[in-house]
Amino acid sequence: MAKWLDVLFNDYLQEELEEGIKPSSSPVVIGGIYFGSLKYLDEDKPNKPLYFLIVDKIDKDLYEVLKMSDWSVFARNTDVILDIGTMKVMIETDNNFYLKGDEINKFVLVHKLSEQDVQDILLFRDGEEPSRPLRIGVTPIYDEDVRNKYNKEEFNQIKDYHMRIFEILAMPEEEAVFDDISVEDSEEWVEPIEERWLYPLSLP
Repeated sequence: MAKWLDVLFNDYLQEELEEGIKPSSSPVVIGGIYFGSLKYLDEDKPNKPLYFLIVDKIDKDLYEVLKMSDWSVFARNTDVILDIGTMKVMIETDNNFYLKGDEINKFVLVHKLSEQDVQDILLFRDGEEPSRPLRIGVTPIYDEDVRNKYNKEEFNQIKDYHMRIFEILAMPEEEAVFDDISVEDSEEWVEPIEERWLYPLSLP
């Protein structure tokens, strides 16, 4: 594994949000990309930058969101990479969680994706065919790949908000399972499959 990725991972672990932001305080936007601090959700959490994408409204005041990051260098094959003009970001399709409207309004709306973009991302997440090519990240070969470490750290940040859906819907907590993607170890080193474009099986 490239040493420079380990260096960047350590930088990521130490990253904190230096300045506050002006909250959105406007209607929640499906397809909206929001930015703020993890601490805005819980004072006991670290002051880590937090990006997320609103993908669906699932209850009267509960929204499904996907965690996002500007650390796209750690993107895996389950992450969609997007250029939103001011920066390149990745959407972590396997790191979903649930927020209420008042929680979302503590963050600032920084960008909005089209309805088709959101639909394509959800189709990709569900293993179905998107309407257009999507750029995705690297396929890790080993469990100890730093990209897997990054993904697990990202999940740990929002784990409480991932699990809350089971409480809200009165489902037994033990039914909540986070699917880690693991790969069998091999004695022979194999380079990861590099970032690529995922094309639909067929186009209109």
